[in-house]
Amino acid sequence: MKIAFFTDSYLPNVDGVVTSICNYKKELEARGHKVYVFSPGTKQQKEINKDPYVYYFTSTAFKPYPDYRIALFNFLAPVKLIREHAIDVIHSHGIATTGLAAIRSSQKLGIPAIATFHTIVPNASHYITSNQQLQGIVHSIAWKYLTWYYSHYKKVIAPSNFAKRLLEERGLKNAIVHPSGIDFSRYNAVFNSESTSIRKAFKIKNNERVIIFVGRIALEKNLEEIIECAPTLLNTVPKIKILIIGKGPASEHYKQLVKNKGLDQYFLFTGYLDDDVLIKVYSMADAFVFPSKFDTQGLAVTESLAAGVPAIVKENSAVAEYIEDGKNGFIYSNNFDLVEKIVKIIKNKKIMGPNANVSARRFDIKKNTDELLTVYEMLIKEEKIKSAYSSS
Repeated sequence: MKIAFFTDSYLPNVDGVVTSICNYKKELEARGHKVYVFSPGTKQQKEINKDPYVYYFTSTAFKPYPDYRIALFNFLAPVKLIREHAIDVIHSHGIATTGLAAIRSSQKLGIPAIATFHTIVPNASHYITSNQQLQGIVHSIAWKYLTWYYSHYKKVIAPSNFAKRLLEERGLKNAIVHPSGIDFSRYNAVFNSESTSIRKAFKIKNNERVIIFVGRIALEKNLEEIIECAPTLLNTVPKIKILIIGKGPASEHYKQLVKNKGLDQYFLFTGYLDDDVLIKVYSMADAFVFPSKFDTQGLAVTESLAAGVPAIVKENSAVAEYIEDGKNGFIYSNNFDLVEKIVKIIKNKKIMGPNANVSARRFDIKKNTDELLTVYEMLIKEEKIKSAYSSS
């Protein structure tokens, strides 16, 4: 099968969407399928790209978030490439111009298309304006656009029931639940593994408890909740290190907030870590805290669980449905509750860790790819029946 992934973000950027794309691309290709990626890119990325299955299109930086880019291509270009490569199915992971190109290519060539609802974009209106009233207007417009955009697809993948409900509340009835997969074997390999070497690398003492967050460092991730609860947590667990892993536009904001509170010695902002290093970091973590309500799944949470690290997530969020409260992690409501749940996990890590590991098996990329291929095959079959009926 030949598959075209359209995305607004791809390597060298690293986020949940890119990780999901890379995980599926690797597994699909291992099974003999061909996966083509269409993404915005810089002139340099286009020049140095050696992957014949990846196409970077001329783009401009999205000023509110420079790491993201908007493709400026002629919409005929992707159509031509899709035709040349005899693509069987189109899968859009973006909503901007690459997403529109996916729709255009599907309609022009009669190729079945599916899209994944990765991000609750309306909740990021603060990138457009700091005025709260205007944010409400932007929020409303964004949802109207998403509703219009996803209505062009036969099926829309929602990574969680939470995400599916959001779409259905806007009148979209074409959503199916299918979480993004992870390479479970890689994270399972560090479950109960020795963490001495990685502690030395980060200068973390053996008697210090380690709390981690992994993801984009952005305001919508609500990292202030971790920072705000730290003084209270330290009263109960004085020897602690809190690792904020990742990069993003709010990195300096959160570093300054930590400094203002006099908490520098307890926090470590690592920046982006390569996968091999990150996996080892999980081996020394006692708990994973994910305060975001912005994500439609939260792929880092599933990685944490697979590594045997219980997760604490915010109530009324997509990731909350993957947590069995008190078994593989906790769901918290406020800062005081967060402190209590962190302490409980530290005390019960030996019991909750194995539970977390087992619960993550449902996200194994092999299983999830089987399910994704079933969806692709269904769409291709329906399109063939439609074409045969139209020509008769």
